Amino acid sequence: MSASVTEMNEIRENSGIGTVPERGTNPCTGTDPTRNRISYASTAGKYVLIALGLALFGAIYEHFSFGVYSYYMIYAFAVPLALGAAPALLLACSEHPPVICETARKFWRDGIAVLTVGSLFTGVIQIYGTDSNWSLAYGAAGILLLLIAVVTGAASLRRATS
Repeated sequence: MSASVTEMNEIRENSGIGTVPERGTNPCTGTDPTRNRISYASTAGKYVLIALGLALFGAIYEHFSFGVYSYYMIYAFAVPLALGAAPALLLACSEHPPVICETARKFWRDGIAVLTVGSLFTGVIQIYGTDSNWSLAYGAAGILLLLIAVVTGAASLRRATS
C-alpha cells in the first residue's frame, strides 16, 4: 500500500504542502525565487536572534566575572551576525537569489557554530587566566567547515547551471 513519488506529489500539491523531488534529481534546482528570498530572510532572522542571545550571555558573563573580561567573549555575537545574518540578508535582498545546496548550507551553519563555540571557549579560558591549544583547533575546524561549504556550494551551483 505504498504510494509512488508522483502520487505523493499530487497529494502534496493538492494540500499545499509542496512536492518531493524525484529520485535522482538535484534538490538544489528549480526552486521559486520568492520562496528562496523568504527562506534566506528567515535564516537571517534566526542568526540575528542567536547573535542577540550571545550578546546577552556575554554581557551577563562579563558582569559576574569580577572585572576580568575577554574580547572573545564580548564579541562572540559577531560571528553569527557577520557570517550568518549578513550573507543571508544579502541573498534575501537579491533579485534572483541562488539556490544553495542543503549540504553546503549545513556545512556553513556548522562552521558558524564551531567558530562561535570556539570564541566562547577562548573567552572562558582567558577569563579563567589560562591558555589552551583547543582554541586553535576550534578556529581551524570552523574555517575548514566554511571552506567545505564554499566548495560544495560552488559545485552544486555549477551542476545546477549546466
